[in-house]
Amino acid sequence: MSLVITSSADVDETNQVGISIPYQYRNNLKNPLDVPPNSEVAVESVKIQRTPMLDYGNNIATNFWFGERLTTESARDSQTSYFIPADNTVLGSKSPQEFADEFKVVLQEAYSLHPEINSESIEVNIHLNTDNQFAGFQFKIPQVGADAVSQIPGDACRLQEMFGEGTYSGGVITADSDETFVQLLPQGTDGGPLSFHNGSCTYTDLATDEIVTVGISRPYCNNTGRLGEIMGFDGANFTETLGDNPFGEAVVGRGVGADEDVFMDYCVENNGTDIRVYCYGGEIGNTQMQEVIYYQKNNEENGTNNGSNSSFATGTPIPSASMGDVSFQVQNEKVKISVSGKTVLEVNKFDSASFKNQIPLPTSIANWKMYPTVYFQDNTDDVTLSVYKCRTSSTITNNFPENSWNVKSKIATFIKGRGDTETQNATLHPDLATTLAWNNANWWESEIYQRRIFIDLESEKSYYGAGTIKDYKGLQSSAIQEDYENIFIMGKNDRYIDTRVEGWQANSALTLGFSPFSINQDSGMSHGAFDGASFTSVAKPSLTSQQSTFIRVPTLTHETYNFNTGNPSKILFQIPRFDNSGAETGALYFQNNDKTFIDLKNAAPLRLTDLDVQLVRKDETFAKDLTGSTEVVLVIRPKQKL
Repeated sequence: MSLVITSSADVDETNQVGISIPYQYRNNLKNPLDVPPNSEVAVESVKIQRTPMLDYGNNIATNFWFGERLTTESARDSQTSYFIPADNTVLGSKSPQEFADEFKVVLQEAYSLHPEINSESIEVNIHLNTDNQFAGFQFKIPQVGADAVSQIPGDACRLQEMFGEGTYSGGVITADSDETFVQLLPQGTDGGPLSFHNGSCTYTDLATDEIVTVGISRPYCNNTGRLGEIMGFDGANFTETLGDNPFGEAVVGRGVGADEDVFMDYCVENNGTDIRVYCYGGEIGNTQMQEVIYYQKNNEENGTNNGSNSSFATGTPIPSASMGDVSFQVQNEKVKISVSGKTVLEVNKFDSASFKNQIPLPTSIANWKMYPTVYFQDNTDDVTLSVYKCRTSSTITNNFPENSWNVKSKIATFIKGRGDTETQNATLHPDLATTLAWNNANWWESEIYQRRIFIDLESEKSYYGAGTIKDYKGLQSSAIQEDYENIFIMGKNDRYIDTRVEGWQANSALTLGFSPFSINQDSGMSHGAFDGASFTSVAKPSLTSQQSTFIRVPTLTHETYNFNTGNPSKILFQIPRFDNSGAETGALYFQNNDKTFIDLKNAAPLRLTDLDVQLVRKDETFAKDLTGSTEVVLVIRPKQKL
């Protein structure tokens, strides 16, 4: 029998990081050790120094919500929000400060999906108790809190051509062919999505005889998985079976335009006879461009006088001869539409379901990012974008059209490492690594538009027997998004994540310091000196490793099996979480009194001149929460007969 003593450091009892690597080391023997044939090995004892760390391994997940705080699961049916998935980019054990720095990036990426969250200024700070000891984290998620200034994109701005051909110069969008459907997609410092804090998009120079539809819409991006084809399009053909349609279940024949294949979130159409308003919404089992009956005058079964919400509740649409400047203004969930300076639609009154088809549907998480979008029927027609109050990269992290909840749920995106002027286009960037679409998420947007608040009144009444109303949210004190809260989802919570979405359930409450709660109970929403959310951990985060640590000795000839990786392994021993004294951090000593010997399978003598010792996780990555000196004692003996 032989005792083999190994150590990661020449100098004993060191706590200095860098003198040695405590989770991966090699010891050399001056005189070789000859192991007899048919021997077996076990771990006799282990000494390690485990640093108090936050464990945020690849099995840990946090998701996010920005919207109203929900009191019941059924309340989701009237909500416009959905949970925001977050990929775990922290991965592993970190010191509190390291974790704060890396988790800040997670927050920035998640909350950059809303234009009014100043994701560039998000903070994650160390929170200390009265004894100046680590007690958790402070999270500060600010909103911009002020109107955006108008910024007309420069001539280099990408003009996305869904079909037809167009040009953009000096704020003028021009059709270079009949049947042209285009979208401006400013990014970086040149512009960005429309602001939701009185954001305004105004089109001028619309001739009364132009057959044109102007609007604002979620982005149509290039799908690198289909060689750069535009989402929802096969060449110039809108195709509903591709699975990447920005408008869910929309099909040809339910849109606007000559072929009814044009979809936008909100638009004003001059059809040559009169002026119509449309928004994207649903029927039971379908989605479509729904006409907004702004001109409703008489009280009917599914309508009522719309004078409270429109200056044109005359019973007939505005004639095309009155076409003038068209303006869209967005205030959180509310959309206001004006023509020639007069209010065509504004959500002032919605105390009866009869108003539902007479006002624009509320904004949703699917169109938090909206851009100028135009359809021309005839070649050479043009419009001028004269006002565009948007957000830019000064407040939005990763200010690209692809950095949209709707896009990321449907296609892979090129965002990380992308320059301000680079675009997502498979032709230009065939070799660039992309972030995959969220797993099994391409149906989420369709689910939102099957909620009752988005369903056409007649369809809703025929299915449910009654219509619903919603208190559309605007701004609170002209500063922050009304009644919207930043909520961390840190455990299973049916109010925010449907049980069907099993793959995205969260489990980070212990690490973030909110156990036993699955969400933060208060977001600390405020406005004034600070606009936004500010809250702290309610309990000290767990500083114990929730991951197991194993001893692996690749030099020896034994073989074990790691079913977690699906491969043979050289693991010998699982280190207990607690040492013999009951401690779990600091200097730990484990005496193995119940040894399991592993066959070395050496039919001949085995000569050892060096020995590699590694401390790893179950996925066989290194256990980097160790510091100081590691000592592992092995015992090798002839194989015992049963």
